[in-house]
Amino acid sequence: MISDHGFSTIKRANDVTLALAAGGIKVTGSIAFDHTPQAGEVLAVQLGGSVLFYVIGHDKDIGRRLVEIVQKTDYAGVIFSRWELLGTFSLERAHIATKDAPDVVMAFRWTPEANRYGAKGMIDADIQRRAGGGTHATLSAYDMHNTLIAAGPDFRKGWVDENPTGNIDLAPTILWILGVPQAVPMDGRMLWEAMLGRQVKLGASTEVLKAANPAAGWEQYLKVSRVGNTEYFDEGNRGAGP
Repeated sequence: MISDHGFSTIKRANDVTLALAAGGIKVTGSIAFDHTPQAGEVLAVQLGGSVLFYVIGHDKDIGRRLVEIVQKTDYAGVIFSRWELLGTFSLERAHIATKDAPDVVMAFRWTPEANRYGAKGMIDADIQRRAGGGTHATLSAYDMHNTLIAAGPDFRKGWVDENPTGNIDLAPTILWILGVPQAVPMDGRMLWEAMLGRQVKLGASTEVLKAANPAAGWEQYLKVSRVGNTEYFDEGNRGAGP
């Protein structure tokens, strides 16, 4: 049994198009344009805990203006960009640098405060959501950590894996159990430490990456763990980090 991500409680809904429009950017907040877009227009696809910004024509100057505007809001958490822009991480850093990738990706900010039921993790979200509910993940530590429960003759019983793991490890592990070779190299790793009768010592490491734009009063961080060649995002947010 596996969940796609953890959950936080929405503290506030935000219309990300308002700040961009006020800054002179022609933006549409939807999943598609209702007209033929012109170069420089922006499509803001709102996914709950994150927003994908597509700049028509991949105009870097528009992208820079967009990023600088978002960095001055009080709801942005972490920003990834197609271009080398101050205070952003690259799309490569997020492993999403493909031909059809958005030009800018923003995850909403989060806090460790508890909701009225005592469950920790509060987030900002897009305008299509409502306060008090839940939605798709941000880079909150409470969203990035999800649940995997495995049972069967190959797995250790009554054991909790304290090593960095993720959903990407599921496919290579299942293929190994079934005796099916990987057709191509996979991003995930085999969960050897969870296998019955195996003694495995893993060399896990953790790193905190930072980016800043002093002119905008902006800084952000991304906490990353690694086991071998497999990388996991632990959390990310605005600020100096843990």
